[in-house]
Amino acid sequence: MWKLKTFIFSSILLPCTSFATVGGPQNIEFLGYDAKDQKVYLLKHYEDGRGRLPQLYYYQFKNNKQPEKLIQVNSLYIHPKTKKIDYDQDSTQFNKDILKIKKRLTPLIALNKASTKIQIVKKTRVQKSVNSGWDGFITEYQYRYKVVTPQLSSLQHIAKAYKPNLNIYQAFKIPQHNKIVVAVKYLGIPFETGYTIEDPVLLTLKK
Repeated sequence: MWKLKTFIFSSILLPCTSFATVGGPQNIEFLGYDAKDQKVYLLKHYEDGRGRLPQLYYYQFKNNKQPEKLIQVNSLYIHPKTKKIDYDQDSTQFNKDILKIKKRLTPLIALNKASTKIQIVKKTRVQKSVNSGWDGFITEYQYRYKVVTPQLSSLQHIAKAYKPNLNIYQAFKIPQHNKIVVAVKYLGIPFETGYTIEDPVLLTLKK
């Protein structure tokens, strides 16, 4: 009888625990520079309860009129059985593919973060209603910004933050190019205790 009660109680709890998720930060990992194809590869890691595969991106410089455009890679996420993109599949093959890419890359050159500066083009402060689990309203800071040095500048980027600051968290020079790539970090996920987001930003010669 005790075993039956235990089984019933466990069955009731199972749906809640199976679908429970927690939030987490989104971090950028700069993998390096592919000299042959003139690409800078990076991964965006989602450190939440879902456990999805990190997203691979690259910047393409060779024969590209828009080098600042971040290109998303989908080919590594095709499930062998369904032939569809699946971010929740086993990571074994994905990790092997990333390792192959890393082996042909040249490391980026670390820079002092103070050598770059965030230039705020526009900042708007708004009060937004919050989802379940929150009471009342929360302040959202909407930024339009650029990252600059005396010689280089990015395009304008947009960030929605829940604390009033943006920070340069990582900065690297790209080998063989007069370009810099940085990660801009801010509190971009408001629920639970709040989580940070890092966005990659490419700087090229000022026009």
